[in-house]
Amino acid sequence: NTDTININENGIYQISYQLYGMRETIGTFNFSAIILVNDTAVNETFNESPILRDNVVNRMTLTSTVFLKLNAGDTVKLKALSIEDISYPTSRIDIEKIY
Repeated sequence: NTDTININENGIYQISYQLYGMRETIGTFNFSAIILVNDTAVNETFNESPILRDNVVNRMTLTSTVFLKLNAGDTVKLKALSIEDISYPTSRIDIEKIY
């Protein structure tokens, strides 16, 4: 029940996520996600949804898997970005040390 994941060991980590976004009104629909390490955006992890216009189903799930070198004491967050009024009722993030 937190938006911050603490890293305990140095290593290479596989980070996979799903972020579900929805908008109650019809109109342009677009959102993005990015991984933050120590509250700084990692530009290489930027993930943008397609732009939907005048669509009656303004819902979408963004998924991605990235590999990052992290150090003990680092923090990781998944951040949603949009200029539209979008809610994010569910998300999932999995982090596994692979090396």
